[in-house]
Amino acid sequence: MILQLPLPNGDVAVYFRLPATIWADKVQLVGDFNGWSTQATPMRLGENYWEAKLTLHAGERYCYAYLIDEVDWCTDSPPIERAFGAPPPPVTMLPVDIPQARNRAMAR
Repeated sequence: MILQLPLPNGDVAVYFRLPATIWADKVQLVGDFNGWSTQATPMRLGENYWEAKLTLHAGERYCYAYLIDEVDWCTDSPPIERAFGAPPPPVTMLPVDIPQARNRAMAR
């Protein structure tokens, strides 16, 4: 799940969340926003979910995936269509498929 909260300066606080039921010692958020680094953005385990918070520029588009225990890649489901008349999210977040995530991280 991804939550987006507009900030007063025009940027957007983006919260990435995965269920705490994922059996892992560590989860990394990997994507365009960190150059596909597999170490730059660790997620923290809370009571209900793994979470990472980023501040991103509104109007931008980012691809991302999750790396679990430095071995297993996973992605979110594609975004659900918005209701008619609903405003678009401030930042477009696009999950990539697992082979694409692996290739982007290795090309780094």
